[in-house]
Amino acid sequence: MLQAIWLGQQANIRELIVQTESTAAAHAAVGGRPGPSEIQDRYEVDEALTMLAPTSIAIVDDVLATGAHFRAARVVLGARFPTAAIVGLFIARRVPGAA
Repeated sequence: MLQAIWLGQQANIRELIVQTESTAAAHAAVGGRPGPSEIQDRYEVDEALTMLAPTSIAIVDDVLATGAHFRAARVVLGARFPTAAIVGLFIARRVPGAA
């Protein structure tokens, strides 16, 4: 899908963030949704994909509920690539209640 969005442009699409452990879906987490710092503790940058440092990064997610995953990813990527511009792109898969 991302290749289609940036069709004809020189986009370098990489999965820079690795989640180090599996977790329950945020909406089903016992004790409530995890906050950005808790999520951030489970994220790390895949150093095998950092040979060419990005100058801009688009964090793409399928839905935006609280923004905690985006904020966690932005902190981790910002620490590794301090001069990169970081933005979010959120693509809703469905609209609740829509026919």
